[in-house]
Amino acid sequence: MRALFRALRKLRFSYEPLVEVRISRDALLHNFAVVKKAHPSLAIAPVLKSNAYGHGLIPIARLLEPERAPFFVIDSYAEALILRNERIRTPLLVIGYTPSVTIAQSRMADTAYTVSSLEQLEELSRILKKPCAIHLKIDTGMHRQGVMLDEVEIALGIISGNAMVHLTGVATHLADADGANAAPTHAQINHWNEFVRTVRRRAPSVVFFHCAATAGGAYSQMIDANVMRLGIGLYGITAGSCEYDVKPVLELRTVVSAVKCVSEGECIGYNCTFKAPHDMAIAVIPVGYAEGLDRRLSNKGTVRIHGRACPLVGRVSMNIAVVDVSACPGVQRGDTVIVYSADRSAANTIAKSAELCGTIPHELCVRINPHLRRTVIEPIALH
Repeated sequence: MRALFRALRKLRFSYEPLVEVRISRDALLHNFAVVKKAHPSLAIAPVLKSNAYGHGLIPIARLLEPERAPFFVIDSYAEALILRNERIRTPLLVIGYTPSVTIAQSRMADTAYTVSSLEQLEELSRILKKPCAIHLKIDTGMHRQGVMLDEVEIALGIISGNAMVHLTGVATHLADADGANAAPTHAQINHWNEFVRTVRRRAPSVVFFHCAATAGGAYSQMIDANVMRLGIGLYGITAGSCEYDVKPVLELRTVVSAVKCVSEGECIGYNCTFKAPHDMAIAVIPVGYAEGLDRRLSNKGTVRIHGRACPLVGRVSMNIAVVDVSACPGVQRGDTVIVYSADRSAANTIAKSAELCGTIPHELCVRINPHLRRTVIEPIALH
């Protein structure tokens, strides 16, 4: 009945969106396979937190469900509820903080929770009335989340003394795996490997050992683990020295809403940050920072129209941006505009746009408005 209702609702409210996020099934599955092949001794756990890095939690989960990952990594209990409501059956690991009461009251099947402080572990041990799977996170040097190394023996003692606490996994996170100086990462790996030896001796029933994310793949041969968390690399962007042959998964596109001419010396957009150096043809597009076109790309970034890079001129507004199409004749209202391109040779990929903004691709990805429609296509038509 639920599926029928959704199908009828979709027909009733069918429309062509002005702004659309296109997701390449081929690219996503290619990326998963490439990393899996590069690390044959590791199970690959896709990271779907933060709306699958802006790509769409549900469509990405559905595409990866047949891949039999050991678990999907998500950030919150809310994300777990969404996935289970959409009948995603892959086991889940909530890697972010979840209140102990929520964990204790949860009836969600095949869901494990990350515990990253001794205080919470003690609290859970007091209030759990039924078995609960946890992954214990330790702090090997990032000093953000994790039980401290000198607390590990206490933590393992609490776990072994409570039949309700099922330790199914252990984890840590590398602080600088994509940095030029490898020394901090080596130090963390040494701490991790020593911790793993302790766990194997004290808690032999632990199934999952995971330390590295995408950038940490470069160190996989040094790490005592059987799982790798695949985050940004899954979506076609690599970091640090571990460069995989991955393809961008996401393309953000819209249409031209108006075309007009401005004369030399006239200003465009808020605060007159751009003054026309000559008579210009401009196109208006219904995309701004509310949709995910970063405001820092004002007067810096480009979009693609008719296969050409067209500069953004003036401030990027909340829901509108303006593009110089003087060198792109024939642009008309309704023409397709590629805001973020999946073509790695284009100037407006997520990665290159992030460089212009002085930030990381992750930030641009997760800021793409979650209310925009995610459409799975195969393959993306490059422009």
